Amino acid sequence: MSYEVLARKWRPQQFAQVVGQDHVVQTLLRAIQTGRVAHAYLFVGPRGTGKTTTARLLAKALNCQRRGANADPCDQCDSCREIVAGNNLDVIEIDGASNTKVDQARELRDNVRYAPARGPFKVYIIDEVHMLSTGAFNALLKTLEEPPPHVKFLLATTDVHKVPITILSRCQRFDLRRISVPEIVGRLREIAQAEKWQVSEDALLAIARGAEGGLRDAESALDQLIAFKGETIEEADVLGVFGLVSWHALAQLATAILQGKMDDVLATIAELDNNGRDLQRLVQDLLGHFRNLLVWKHAPRLGQSFDLTEAQLAELRQQADLADGEKLLRVVEILTAAANQVRFALSCRVVVEVALLKASRAASVVSIDELIAQLQSSSADGGAPAPSAVVPPAPVPAPPPPTAPAVAKRADKDDTAHLKTRWRSLLGVIAENAQLAAPYLKEAEPLRFEGDHLILGFDPEFSGHLKQVDNSRTRYAIEQAVGRELKRPVGVKFTLEERAPAAKRPAPTTPPAARRNLMDDPLVTKTVEMFAGKVYDIRE
Repeated sequence: MSYEVLARKWRPQQFAQVVGQDHVVQTLLRAIQTGRVAHAYLFVGPRGTGKTTTARLLAKALNCQRRGANADPCDQCDSCREIVAGNNLDVIEIDGASNTKVDQARELRDNVRYAPARGPFKVYIIDEVHMLSTGAFNALLKTLEEPPPHVKFLLATTDVHKVPITILSRCQRFDLRRISVPEIVGRLREIAQAEKWQVSEDALLAIARGAEGGLRDAESALDQLIAFKGETIEEADVLGVFGLVSWHALAQLATAILQGKMDDVLATIAELDNNGRDLQRLVQDLLGHFRNLLVWKHAPRLGQSFDLTEAQLAELRQQADLADGEKLLRVVEILTAAANQVRFALSCRVVVEVALLKASRAASVVSIDELIAQLQSSSADGGAPAPSAVVPPAPVPAPPPPTAPAVAKRADKDDTAHLKTRWRSLLGVIAENAQLAAPYLKEAEPLRFEGDHLILGFDPEFSGHLKQVDNSRTRYAIEQAVGRELKRPVGVKFTLEERAPAAKRPAPTTPPAARRNLMDDPLVTKTVEMFAGKVYDIRE
């Protein structure tokens, strides 16, 4: 006799055995008890959550010859046994992926008019119904809307957005949710006890987390582990076979990131990669971990909904105290981007290392609020004196009225400054007429006016960008956008010009004595030391 895998051996045969889908089970039981069974049902949900199993249970209950008052099938009559064995003439299972043609749908449509062989209903179970072609869907529309009284359609899909709305409107829809970790652990524990296997709680927890809400995946994983290690399974066996990372190792890596210990982060990644751990899965698990930290930081009462033990919750609470919400939010954003990049990366390790180094840096950066608090604390401890009164400067005689060229030059400077502040917005207007040039113009900067021409400068390292935009179409689009902005005709010229590191500041107007007093102020000194900066100017 051939071996029967756990997912088939332990497939639910009663509605009460369906795990984690009470909202679906209760509705179906009530419909059977009251005789309000619809002609078409659509079961939607991720893989391994019980869509086809629920459809078979409903078919078995509808055709059961000894069904009791509770609407559960008896599993003893000929009809129930035939459905379990898969050879009942009145329950036809169709794989949507291999029956996509319109001719096959028409054949089904022609067969529904025949009466069932034994039971009261002829039940069609169509799995992965979203794989049917458009022609096949259209051929089923009328039959699905008004089937004969003896016909029931039970459809299942993992991609409901691919099912035409005309099909959806003809069915009662049930959304099966992902099964929670505690529910999967409970089911696996029940199977292990019945099979007399020794599986530790940590191992069950690791299997459940790796299944990502799919009970069938968890049962298949347990089956594989039993074949690998025998009847005694520990957490290390699960992690080694499936390339998973333990929660404890994940928490240690998160702590290193929050503390900015980049050497520890890189060492951990190297160790996990050398041990065959799945780095793509590591990023996903780490993202979930920091998401839990973020939720705990802002809503601790929701922590009980996490699939964690009491010891793990206590460790999570300690980690949440290491960083504020803004830092956690930055880390989550970095890991979210990394999770998308690592799927298509040539080297997962490089992407993961760069992402976690960015996360470490973001988590260790001192926020403005923390910096102000540190400065205030150090100022209070040092007893910094109040700064001396600043002597007002002597009145400066009014300058002579500017000449006409000076007025024009100042107007050009004002227009240049205005364009610098509005340049990003103007790019959207320019893109309407020169869409391909807009990305290159992001590296350009309005430098000055020479007569009626605006000089747009590129840094020499972006000389290639200049070549892409130096054409009549782009120049015309810029002239139109800038002309509308300044309300005057403007020409455009491009140039390569080294950018100044910083604009020159005017000479200080604060008296020397006041400058010395401010420079000696402990608060100023502490700020300069903390930022490793330099005071360029002091103004009132």
